[in-house]
Amino acid sequence: MSGAGAREVLPTPPFRLRPAEPTDADALTAVFLRARAEAMPYLARPHTDAETAAWMSGCVVPTHEVRVAEVDGAVVGFAAVLGEELAHLYVDPTAQGRGVGTALLNWAKRGRARLELFVFQRNERARDFYHGHGFRLLALDDGSRNEEREPDARYSWAAR
Repeated sequence: MSGAGAREVLPTPPFRLRPAEPTDADALTAVFLRARAEAMPYLARPHTDAETAAWMSGCVVPTHEVRVAEVDGAVVGFAAVLGEELAHLYVDPTAQGRGVGTALLNWAKRGRARLELFVFQRNERARDFYHGHGFRLLALDDGSRNEEREPDARYSWAAR
């Protein structure tokens, strides 16, 4: 591509999606921590890395429907769904912008009539991502309901 306003098109890495296994918890924790640090450096960290790892292995992986994205055997993203809520969708910063998040979100939508999620209000990139994938803003919150005390927004998607 050339010319004013041209944007380089990056190739999509060959990634695959698979169900998470208990042994993925450390890799999921690493993606979670890196993605949050990159996208939201302002975000309070109410837990240590070790506490976050314990939560991932003891709560998220065993109680949520979790799908992992991997490239060459390395975890580069994951999505976790609990009922009709997309509780987590994180992509490692090195793999963002290459379709991994979209593939995980499409997996989360598959077979569901609706899906809801929370996203921090200041995370404009995530809000734009969800809006671009058919989610609509339901409500804004002052942050009193989350551990980070960061204002968030609730979004909803419904199958057509």
